[in-house]
Amino acid sequence: MGFFSRGKLRIYLAVVNVLFFILGGACVGLGAWQAVDKVFISDVIGSSLYSTAAYLLIFAGCVLVIISCVGCLGTVMQNRPILVLYMVTLILTFILMIAAGAIAASFKEKIGSDMKTNMRNTILSRYGNNVESNVDNKRITKSWDTLQRMLGCCAVENRGWQVYRDSQWFKQVNPYNNIQIDQNTIFVPTSCCIHQGPYSTDDWLRKCQRNPYGPPRYPFDISDNTALSNNGCFDEAKTFIYNNIGSLIGFGFAFGFILIVGVILAGLLYRNLATPFEPVATKER
Repeated sequence: MGFFSRGKLRIYLAVVNVLFFILGGACVGLGAWQAVDKVFISDVIGSSLYSTAAYLLIFAGCVLVIISCVGCLGTVMQNRPILVLYMVTLILTFILMIAAGAIAASFKEKIGSDMKTNMRNTILSRYGNNVESNVDNKRITKSWDTLQRMLGCCAVENRGWQVYRDSQWFKQVNPYNNIQIDQNTIFVPTSCCIHQGPYSTDDWLRKCQRNPYGPPRYPFDISDNTALSNNGCFDEAKTFIYNNIGSLIGFGFAFGFILIVGVILAGLLYRNLATPFEPVATKER
């Protein structure tokens, strides 16, 4: 009967379509997780490439699930027009997968000085600035707080608390800072704080935000403030992106290869259906 006989091709395609269905669901799950749980990173660094790659992955996953159903239908019915539709859709999905992987790879390459500048600018002009009336600033503020809490970092560079003192946020939380800086002046947001001691929440926040003897009040003081994060978010975010973007790139290119296998098998079955089916002769007893 041969390795590429009609019957065996139908079995191969059935297996591939089941695999497509599973992988499509995985794509949707991974893309949704990245888009919902990690989308704050795009607000912080000022680039939408990360979220774009995640949404492309979601769309491609949905298409892949539909394709698997169409492929099963074409295989069972041995319908050539359905197989043509199946192959065309697989090719388009392949392009989407490669695009998602390429965008993710491009985003990874752009991590550098531009990203650091964008992060600094969002703190200076957008963080905590009129968040009650400005929806975009409110979203960016929430994204920065999420990043700083999740990664245990503060501001952009290591021991870089000074950027908050130069920000619009500082002017709004300390309306009298132009007159004097006193013991009530707040220098960093609460998301920069690390609660590691047995002291109360008020003591912890006071030491973190208003420490009268060292950082962040004196940002260039070499002494440590155990309630305040010393790590800048640039290096932490870069590591975070490298770790998460790899999954998007891997899914995009790996699934693209599997889609090509599906196109080849569908093409072989399509050509096989062009010839009439000849049953195998059996010997008479």
